[in-house]
Amino acid sequence: MATPRWWSASLPDDIIEDILTWLPPKPLVRFRCVRQSWNSKISDPEFINKYLSMNKAKSLLLDDDDNNSNNGYLLCRSPRPVHDPRLVMVRELCAFVFNNSDGSLTEISRLRINPIYHDSSFGFCNGICYGTITVSHPAPWNFCGTSYQWHFSKTRSPAYPTVRNAGIYLWNPSVRKHKRLPAVLDDDRFNYRSYGLAFPTSQNNDLKLLVFGCSVNREQLRAQVYTLSTNSWSWVEQPVEPLDGSVGSRPWIDSSSCLFFNGALHFIATTSQGYGFILCFDVDHERFQEIKLPHNFPLSPELAVFKGSLALIAFDQDGVCHIWVMGHNGLADSWTPTISVPLPGVKNFLGCTSSGELVIRKSDNQVLLFDPVSQNENAYGILNFTEVVYTANLLESLLLLNE
Repeated sequence: MATPRWWSASLPDDIIEDILTWLPPKPLVRFRCVRQSWNSKISDPEFINKYLSMNKAKSLLLDDDDNNSNNGYLLCRSPRPVHDPRLVMVRELCAFVFNNSDGSLTEISRLRINPIYHDSSFGFCNGICYGTITVSHPAPWNFCGTSYQWHFSKTRSPAYPTVRNAGIYLWNPSVRKHKRLPAVLDDDRFNYRSYGLAFPTSQNNDLKLLVFGCSVNREQLRAQVYTLSTNSWSWVEQPVEPLDGSVGSRPWIDSSSCLFFNGALHFIATTSQGYGFILCFDVDHERFQEIKLPHNFPLSPELAVFKGSLALIAFDQDGVCHIWVMGHNGLADSWTPTISVPLPGVKNFLGCTSSGELVIRKSDNQVLLFDPVSQNENAYGILNFTEVVYTANLLESLLLLNE
């Protein structure tokens, strides 16, 4: 359909661009079909960068507004492979808006990846998701997917399968675009990996994915970084070592604990001697540093942002939830035990809302919001997903639009 004359005659290009930056991603993507100049503008890296900057500014305004809805976002993985008549089997990643007021879920998008045998890790940061698909190969009969060259095993491994390959994807649910990354460097040397996704503060339209490769006997631990702007991997030159003086000890990185906070990726790490600490990775400078855990901390904590501060959330065997908050100096003695409240029957800690409520999945898969100060809780629906990741902040962007 031809563009109305009044549109192009009455609105200058800069006004049209300003209007476009205020639109949600999905209709904005559809508007690329209106005319060629709009397609070129919306797909332009400078516009994508401007769009992300605008959404960051709007997000800050909402954080300062006591009347905002404080919606959270959930990334969920299907509980079992979904059979598709065109494929052997697929897994689904689903992204939802989680309304903190009534617990309702509004689906943003879903991604089907095929074919797979076993998938290992997923997460997201500022609206971009990553997912890894690892492939087990314990039996002589195999099926090879023609498009992705992944190996299928008809017989399950009775013990520990050998990881043969890993496909890593980036996915932007806002524009329903995904990208498979090139293979990591020296892929055959490691069969255990931990991941962390982050946005450099120096560039709005770029992102980095940190990957740890560790041998089974822990003798080797290397880190490498994927950079979207160059579509390539590079080694992190600094060795990954604890600072407790352990000789020849390499930390074991807990990928599920990954948290992006204040420009750095944070992981819970443990050495073979039992020394636990928080390993931080400065995304801009690609440097590691260590944050010590509280002295004599006996629990296995989760990392979270609790009311704007780095925090440890832990649950003991008696069903008590403990919250420790870090001070500004980053030293072990700056950790403060803030709250200890009874909260039995917790299956998963999913995260914290921006107002300080805990998002919990109970042993019956019921999701609830728990206020650790007032001890009020609101129970919501059942989540029958294998794994769930929650974030209080999701920036809609146009990243991966051109992929």
